Amino acid sequence: MLEDAPFDLLIPGRRPSGLAPVHLPFRGDEPDWDGFAHLLGRTVDAGLTPFVNAGPGAGDLASASLRAEVVATVGAAMGGRAFVAGVRAEDGDDGGFDPARLAGAVASVARHGGLPALLPSPTLAGLGLDEALGLVAWMGEWCDRLIAVDLPEGRWPGGRSWGLDAFTALLEVAPCIGVVDGSWSRPAEWDRIRRRDEVRPDFRVFSANVLAVDQIRFGADHALDLAAAVPDALADRDDAWEREDPEALERDDALQALATLVFRAPYAAHRHSLALVLLLRGWLDHDGIAPGLARRPDGEIELLLPALDRLGVLG
Repeated sequence: MLEDAPFDLLIPGRRPSGLAPVHLPFRGDEPDWDGFAHLLGRTVDAGLTPFVNAGPGAGDLASASLRAEVVATVGAAMGGRAFVAGVRAEDGDDGGFDPARLAGAVASVARHGGLPALLPSPTLAGLGLDEALGLVAWMGEWCDRLIAVDLPEGRWPGGRSWGLDAFTALLEVAPCIGVVDGSWSRPAEWDRIRRRDEVRPDFRVFSANVLAVDQIRFGADHALDLAAAVPDALADRDDAWEREDPEALERDDALQALATLVFRAPYAAHRHSLALVLLLRGWLDHDGIAPGLARRPDGEIELLLPALDRLGVLG
């Protein structure tokens, strides 16, 4: 039996907030800006908050200039509506952490109307825990609100887990209003949700757990990379959960079936799977991804089709 059963966390009828990473497609070596604009519009139409310069947007690979161009493009398109954009702690020319570069990125996101999200990076991983927490607090000098992103080593360059003690410390950082939890661990997320409920109930825990897309049932919000390809299906699931409609459970099952395929090993190829879903849906006319990213082998489309048909997003 579970030592701490999660059933006390179940909240039927709770409306979750959803962050939707937006895929940045490429034609050859260049971003497909028209395709990106279309996907951004689809995300907004679904009622989810766009999250750019994140995983499907190649936030771990894109240059600082490309990330800045994405922020400016999205800020102009959103017209004051909310969006989230990833920022990174990076080294300067001398090989040491360059706080001015991070401050500039944070200020730029805020100036364009976005909410900065501190992504893992090798530079951030090189800081001690107290230094990293201090950095999050310092970022609050350049923006009103921000979120932190927790992704473990192995799935993101410089990934690190904040852990429950560090998460508790983040709850005391006023400008930090939430954490994207990429632990892919139900118990870890439940522990954080309980701690959040005890200390700071308005703090957001955005589950990025593609192994358990139903974490919204337990008081989590969501920031699933799957939303890059099916934001409408996730929004429909959210609507059903808010209505306390059993259809929410069927939608979760279908979403999980697709997620299991998209994020299977090798995990690094998941962005190509997402691009193929967008191609199959007719939301893009190609499956181009950033240069250097892993691609799935031939036959991927045939593998994805039954899951997409079950989800009801084809045709």
